[in-house]
Parts: sequence; structure tokens; C-alpha cells
Amino acid sequence: MSIEEKLMNSNGILQYENEIILQLYHEDGLLILARGLGLERIFCEMMKLYCAEHNLVFILGCTDAEQNYFTEQLISDGIDPPPRVITADISIQERKELYIQGGLFFVTARILTVDLLTNRIPIDLITGLLVYRAHRITDSSSESFIVRLYRDKNKTGFIKGFSDSSLDFTRGYNQLDCVMKNLFLRHAFLYPRFQVTVRSTFEHCPPDVIELQVPLTLLMTDIQVSLMELISACLQELRSSTTSIDHDLLTVDQSILNSFDRLIRLQLQPIWNQVSIRTKQLINDIKTLRLFVLHLTQYDCVTFYNAVQAIFINEKLYGSRGKNIHSSQGSTGSWLYLPAAERLLMASKCRVFGEVAKKQVQQVKDDEEPVAKLEENPKLKLVSDVLQEIRENEDNKLLGPPVTLIVCAEDRTCSQLKQYLLLGGRIMLERLLEQTLNASTVNETSKESETKQTTEKKKKTTRTITDTNEEISNNSANIDKKPDIEGIQGGYVIEDDDGSTSPSTTIVYPFSGNIDNHFILGKILLKYHPRFIILYDASLTFVRQLEVFKATNPEHPLRIYFLLYGKSIEEQRYLLSVKKEKEAFENLVREKAVIVDMREFRSELPSLIWKRGIDIEPVTLEVGDYILTPEICIERKSVSDLIGSLNNGRLYQQALQMTRFYKKPMLLIEFDQKQAFHLANKQRYNSSSEFSSHDITSKLALLTMHFPKLKILWCPSPHTSAELFEDLKRDREEPDTKSAMLVTAESDLLDDDERYNTVAQDFLIRMPGVTFKNYKLIMNNVENLRVLSQLSENQLTTIMGNSKQASLLYNFIHKQKGDLVLDIKSKATSNSTWKKRR
Repeated sequence: MSIEEKLMNSNGILQYENEIILQLYHEDGLLILARGLGLERIFCEMMKLYCAEHNLVFILGCTDAEQNYFTEQLISDGIDPPPRVITADISIQERKELYIQGGLFFVTARILTVDLLTNRIPIDLITGLLVYRAHRITDSSSESFIVRLYRDKNKTGFIKGFSDSSLDFTRGYNQLDCVMKNLFLRHAFLYPRFQVTVRSTFEHCPPDVIELQVPLTLLMTDIQVSLMELISACLQELRSSTTSIDHDLLTVDQSILNSFDRLIRLQLQPIWNQVSIRTKQLINDIKTLRLFVLHLTQYDCVTFYNAVQAIFINEKLYGSRGKNIHSSQGSTGSWLYLPAAERLLMASKCRVFGEVAKKQVQQVKDDEEPVAKLEENPKLKLVSDVLQEIRENEDNKLLGPPVTLIVCAEDRTCSQLKQYLLLGGRIMLERLLEQTLNASTVNETSKESETKQTTEKKKKTTRTITDTNEEISNNSANIDKKPDIEGIQGGYVIEDDDGSTSPSTTIVYPFSGNIDNHFILGKILLKYHPRFIILYDASLTFVRQLEVFKATNPEHPLRIYFLLYGKSIEEQRYLLSVKKEKEAFENLVREKAVIVDMREFRSELPSLIWKRGIDIEPVTLEVGDYILTPEICIERKSVSDLIGSLNNGRLYQQALQMTRFYKKPMLLIEFDQKQAFHLANKQRYNSSSEFSSHDITSKLALLTMHFPKLKILWCPSPHTSAELFEDLKRDREEPDTKSAMLVTAESDLLDDDERYNTVAQDFLIRMPGVTFKNYKLIMNNVENLRVLSQLSENQLTTIMGNSKQASLLYNFIHKQKGDLVLDIKSKATSNSTWKKRR
């Protein structure tokens, strides 16, 4: 049976998934899929195609949760034998026997590396490698080493990479090229949400989406404005306190993204020990303020006020240094002394103790209603209204009791939402306030009274999804109307039957917190088949997941309620995440065209050159790394390469070849933009006995003295190098590829006057009176150094065309050492002034 027939017989495979699987099956490559479009579904289908004993396939990059998920899926689809998991508990002999039997294997990188190096695995018999989460592959990763070992001895087996993190391929420079080279891949398959096949797949059966925007309260708006002012102040101070962070990253728009903290630390990681205390404190302050931005819309007013107040109390107790945000000292939480911080605290307090609201918050006008004590989050009230609408839906009579899935960002938000739905907003907030004001636990009497009030309000029961089977059996009378909840951990189930409407089941689950939450949400969709889904917090990944669910179940009615705070940071963050992913894929599409398997393409520079509109011809050169024009040859060195080449003498040979074969040889010293722009790191190099920054500069000085034609280009980053290349090439002749490849020590491209003994040529150039303008005249007219020593001063003048230079050369050759020293000393004393070389 062909691969096409197998896919046609598989149920639920979407059009774009079918296209991707066929491409990957017939050709090795790296798949980069937009988040939420079902990378795990495609990976499962690829595993099914190779899950046979005549194959020997290893799966890399999966976590334990992912291994369990894939194994369960294959077993449920009837795949036999399922993938095996190789751990340290399996003996060496048992592993050998399993490898010989064949099949699919989940194996840790450490075990697979050892087994490959010790020849416990017949490498030539390996069918291929499936690499999950390929964006994590680096030059130094264990998976990269495994791929190199595999490809070194097996040239025919396949390698296929999978990733759904497009943003990780655009962080840093040439990341896509690096990953593909580490995986020995030449093709990248890009599938963003706006790809034609993907878009047409979802247009056939879109879900019913209702977007509900609720405005922030006046106090919440005041808190949000205050927080953004504080973040802006901290960002401004951070820009002035360090130059090691890209200033394009230090903007308010960037600061609200979830990836902000990680990107900041990535840029500072190489020099973290050099970062000042003030800079570190500012980074922590911004992190704290960003958390407050999230908590404002996710948590209730009491919890939020407690969090804000804790920071101020901590500052009173421990923050005794510098109360000025512009202080150079490492003060703790200096933003707390800004006016916006005072407004933040007072507005947070007003949401809990409403009687002081009008005095403290200037935004509240006299003709507006007074701010109530214990302000409820508007979105919580909206969820309650939506659930009431769902219960009253007329379709329930035909389709049965509805199942509603509410998805929140965190488990704490889920717990709070459950309490709100069961107790009501007022009772929940009063309980939280009582716990805040009173350190002791709430007395049992109040608990009983609250429980009684709640029971009278609605007959609701709740339980966590991990409840025991005994509790489920106690409700066996209604078991047919309730979904199976076994095998799913975390989250909450609320069963509602108040008698006035049809009974309903509500599932509350977080989409973040654990690495396997993404898979569990997929299980919930497949098990429960909810007709209504409420997105309490926006998640781009889960929105796409719902699109896939609807496309694979076109007959299933699905309505999605998308809840957002209008004109809020929450809305802005969601829109920015969509924009960033779109830009990431657009950049990847452009970068994809310049990937070639050449030695110098391990650096970022080729892709940056190409982006400036310069065509690149990748070839293997024996002299130089880049040929810009027929005259300009450039040897590129990173700082570490430069040090190594200076120590082992290789740079001397490279400079010698460039100066012999090209009129304008250049040495490009390129620094890492993540590190400081200086030749040697004091902490890193000065302690070494092998070399120091002084040794490096001394050797470079000797190199330039030895090769005066050699120019040195200092570039702080690959971007600067690309810009410099563009300037050097402007209005100049294009290089010839064939000619550049022919340039070797025996090159036929040299002029007749350049084919000389290089040792003798170098010796001649260093004699007094000999210059780069006249050394060729000497070599064209004099057979060797011995004949040169026999010439008279007049003969040298005739050959060199300059009597002064001829006299210097003649005296150097014929005068005695003592006379020559006296001559030099007398000339030195007679020349009391020297012109400074410009």
C-alpha cells in the first residue's frame, strides 16, 4: 500500500496535514509549523508510517510527557508494536537485542550517544531519525552530536526535524541556517497560519466565534495606566544604565510580551557578572511590574491588593537605600517612590475599601456612581452571564445537556473562577478579605452559614477532575449525562442543575503551568466534545487548536466565546503575539533562500549580506573567505579564531597567500554582538598564562609590519560587516567564481613578475632601501640574492631608479657591522625631529 493510500484510509487528516506528511515522507527536511496547528498530530502520523520491525528509527527531543502522549495515541490507534522507551534501567545486552529487532525507539540523548560511540547500534542499518522540538538544536547539543555520528557512517538514512516555534528561529542571527546545518538538512517546509492550504482548510468549516469585549473599571484603568508609567520609567533608566541591551527591545510594547524577560537575560547572559547591581535591580523591578499587569486582569481585587501591598511593606522593612530612581546606588524598588506608585497603591486599596475611592482617585467624577466596596472583576461577571445564556440555549432540548469548557491562563485563576461560580462574587471576596484581615482561619460557623446561603442560591456540586472512582459511582444515576473524567489530572468540573434550566457540565482548565497542559486540553476536547468554549484568557495556541478540532469534526456544533478587556494591555498583548508570529514566518521565508552547506555559512554573515541585496555564490576557497572584487580578498576571523590563528601561525600563512594573490587583502576581525567590543575579556583572558590582550595586539602589530598591504577591518557585529561589504563592493567589478577557485599556491593567475621564491622575496623586502615600489624591479633584473650582493652602487641605482635607496641597500650589504651601527647612530642624532605618520 502506497503512502498516499495509507493517508486516504486514515480518518481525520486535514488537507494541509496530508500535504506536509507527503512532503516530509518523500524528502528530508525541517518542518516549521505555526503554534496550535497540530504538530503532535503530524508527528504521530509520521511515526505510524515508520512503526514497523523492518525499520530502526530513533526519536529525539521528546520530553517524558510527550513520549507518554505519543505512545498512548499510537496504542489507541491500534499500532502494534508501539514505540519502545530506552532508559538506563535496560541493560546493555537487552538494548542490543531490541535494536536488532527494530521498530521505533524513544531514547535519551546520553544513552544513544554512548551506544553509537561503542558500536552497540548497527549505524548502517538505522532507517532514520525523527527530531522533535528541532528549534532546541545547537552546535553543542547532544542531539547535534548524535546526528553527526549518524550521518558520518550512514549516508542514506533519513533525518526529519519538527518544530512549532517560529519565533525561536528568528532570535539571534541565522538561527534557521544553524539548526539545518546541525541536522544536515537542506530543505525547510514553512506552514504559517496564512499559508494557502492552511487557510483554505479552516475556511470550509469555521467555528462560531463570539467576541465579547468588556471595559475595565475606572480603578482598573487607573492601575493599568500607573503600571505602564512605572514600566516606562524603569525602561528609561535601564537604557541609561547599560549599553549591553538592544534598545529596540527596551520599549513598552516589547515589555508586555511574555518573552521579554527571557530575551533580556539572553542578551545579558554572556556578561552577567559584569552587569551592575542597579541594572539587575531594574530588571527585577520590570519583572515585578509585568506580573502586576497580568494579575490585574486575572485575579480578584483582594488578591491583587495583597500582592501590591506586600511590595510596599517589604520596602519599608528592608529598602533603606536610595529613594531616587536616578540614584547610582543599587536601591531596592526605587520605582516605589514615584507618584505613579502611590496611585497604584491607592487605586488597589480603593477596589477593596471603596469608602476612600473618591478622595484618592481623581478619575471618578461627582456625577458618577460611587465605587463599591470589594470591586468584582467585570470578566468574572461576564462568564456567569455567558453560562446562563448557554443553559437557556434552545439546542439543549435536541442535543442534550451542554458541556462547556472554560480555559484560563493559570490554575489559580481556574480555582478562583470555580469559587466565584459556586459562592458568588460577594461571598468569595468577603472570605478573601476576612482571611487578609485576620491571620487566623475563618471559623467553622461562618463557613456553615456561607455554605447554607450558597445551597439555597443554586444546587451546584464541584469536584476536581482527579476525584476517585468511588465518588463517581455514588452518582451513577446520572452517569450517562456526565463525561468520563478518568485519566485527566488538574482542573475542575462544575455540575449545575438548579431546576429552572437544563442541567449542564462546566470544565475549568488552565492552558499553561505544565508542559503537558497542551496535550491534556486536546484530550478534553476529544473526550468531552464540548459544544461551548469560553476563553477567559487569550491564548493564540489554543485558538488554533480549536480550529483544528472543528475542522476534524465539521458536524459537531461549536461556539467559542472570546472574552477580552477592551483597550487593555491584555488585548494589545494578544494582537502583538499574532503580529510577531507573522513577522517571524515572513523573515523565515526570506532567509530560506540563502541556505547552503559551505564552511563559512556557519556564521551569520552570509545571510546578512544577502539581505542587503548582494548575490552570494557559495564555493570552497583555498585563499580567503570572501572575494568581493577581483582585487579584494577578505579573511574573516572571530576573536577566538584570531587568537588561535595567531598562536599556531596559521594566520601568517593565510596573510602570505592573500598578499601574494590579491592586490587588496583584508583581515576582518568580527566580534560577537552579545559581548563587549574589545579584543579580550579581562576576566576571561588575563588569568591565562598562554596569552594576554597585550600579546594579541603585539602579534597583530608584527603581522601588519610584515604585510604592509594587509588591511585590518574591525567590526563589532555581523551587521556591521555586512554594511562594510556593501560599501567595499559599491561601483566595483564583480569577482569571477572560477578564477577565485583556481587561486592556490600554484595559481596560473599570477603575473610573471610575481612567480618568485617567497622566502627570498620576503627577505628582500625587509632590506633597507627596498620598497614595495622597487622590489619587483630588483627581482626582474637580478637572478638571486648572491648576484645582488655583487652589484655596484651605480648598478643598483640604474636598476632601482633612486640613488638614495640604492645607497642604503648597497651599504647594508657591503659595510661591516660596526660601521653600519655607527652610521645608523649618527643619522639618528642628526635627525632631531620626526614627522608624525598620519
